[in-house]
Amino acid sequence: MKTTRCHPGPGRPGSLARLLAVTVALAAAGCGGSDSTSPYTGPTGNFKGTLVGESGSGVLTLSFPASAAIRSASPARFAFVREAEAASGPVTVTGTLALTGGSVIQLTGTYNASGNPQLVLAGSGYGLAGNYTATNGVFSGTSTFPDGKTGLWTVSADAATVYVFCGTYSSTEGNGGGTWNVVIDKNNNLTGVATGAGQLQGTLDSGGNVSVMYTGGTATGTLDRTTGGGSGSYDAPGIGQGDAGNWTANTGGC
Repeated sequence: MKTTRCHPGPGRPGSLARLLAVTVALAAAGCGGSDSTSPYTGPTGNFKGTLVGESGSGVLTLSFPASAAIRSASPARFAFVREAEAASGPVTVTGTLALTGGSVIQLTGTYNASGNPQLVLAGSGYGLAGNYTATNGVFSGTSTFPDGKTGLWTVSADAATVYVFCGTYSSTEGNGGGTWNVVIDKNNNLTGVATGAGQLQGTLDSGGNVSVMYTGGTATGTLDRTTGGGSGSYDAPGIGQGDAGNWTANTGGC
């Protein structure tokens, strides 16, 4: 049986020579293993936001590695595969969930850009799963509580510059109310979660005015980073028989 030698063979003209050159180069690479380091190129640093569910709410902070590397003594011809794997994960992610009026839950899990969901964390009976939106540096997804009930969460990049306003909303149509938590990042992008309304998305302008959208409705109002306060109204014609009301939130309410 013919074996591949670990040195280049004689050259040949034309396309066949080029094919042989490539084949020999790959064989030579495969004859000797060497360590290689592949950098992590996914989300880094701390993310901050909120979790809201049927059994509670709070401030959620997640920490991603600043860098990571995978070393291997496998043949160099497979280096490009290892680099792709390292760039997408999995990497270890840690976090905390500071429950409003309660304790601080420690979370740990993994992020893998090739996974679905990409991010999975758990701790003390709490579970989180979600995905990354690179365009605005936001992770969001679903959560479970120790009692089996569910919720939603969202976090934004650069935690030190993120403001979380926690509060409530109340219906003026006699439909009750719930939790209304809003997250503002350094670029004035607004995200958040409200019970019954789901994920919130919108913007904060230079005058402190907010414009919010969610499935079935919209909201407006003001948020002030300096005072830590905010309030406004919402209109939800697409939820149930329709609803409207007011909301209020502040950074000290978390």
